[in-house]
Amino acid sequence: MQIRHRSLPVGSSTLSTLITELGAECENVTALIYQLQSPHLSARQQAEILADLLAATIHLNVHCGEELQTLIAQEMETLPDDDEQELD
Repeated sequence: MQIRHRSLPVGSSTLSTLITELGAECENVTALIYQLQSPHLSARQQAEILADLLAATIHLNVHCGEELQTLIAQEMETLPDDDEQELD
């Protein structure tokens, strides 16, 4: 499953970029997990996949830090409240 490269419905270009990068890294992690599930891997192949997975999880940990969380929270604050829309 690949994330389509369409514009995201968020106001911040920084947030849009970070979400796109997050999606790409998640796709990478998913691909690595599928590779790791292969029954015919040598120890060397397993080590290479695990090393890539370690790097990807470190990247995700850093990527999903306070800046991304703050940008998401700020974006959420700009959204109209569903209750307010029903009253209009």
